[in-house]
Amino acid sequence: MKKTEINKKYLFDGVSGFEYINKSYNPDNFKKSLNYIDEIIIHCTANDNEKWNNPIFLIEYDTHSNHISKNGCPFATYHYYINKPGEIFHLIDLKYFCWHCKAHNRNSIAVCIHHGGIIPNVTEQQMNSLIFLIKYLFEIMKWEKSEPEYRNRIRFHRDYANKFCPGFLDYEEVIEKLLENS
Repeated sequence: MKKTEINKKYLFDGVSGFEYINKSYNPDNFKKSLNYIDEIIIHCTANDNEKWNNPIFLIEYDTHSNHISKNGCPFATYHYYINKPGEIFHLIDLKYFCWHCKAHNRNSIAVCIHHGGIIPNVTEQQMNSLIFLIKYLFEIMKWEKSEPEYRNRIRFHRDYANKFCPGFLDYEEVIEKLLENS
């Protein structure tokens, strides 16, 4: 994928990706208005297994019994996924909320980076893609690209939960890189 565009085709949009939905859930029950979105929450996979470069493994994990739900989640728990080579995958349309951060699912965009979290191993390609994606999301949400807005709208999962997620990703480095070319 070129860094100048986000692939608009995603793995789940309520119809074309239906095979990736936990059959016990109705996607229509998870719709939300984009007007309610006010933040981006960044996560990590806490797994360095190379097979997870393919987002299907993430989706299969999410829709089966996992750390969030013994019954599995309705579908992928992130809107966007960035693998080790820095490819950006749009997993779920923003009109659907996903189960990624308790009490913040309906008002946030979920982004997950494939890395183990226990050692600082986010690749340069992943960091570049993350910065590109955040700027893109700020554009489509019509949010101002400024330091106060970045700090107001970008959160790490650990800001809301007692978890080391997204691992060693450095919040200040993310803000600094966003400001470099804003």
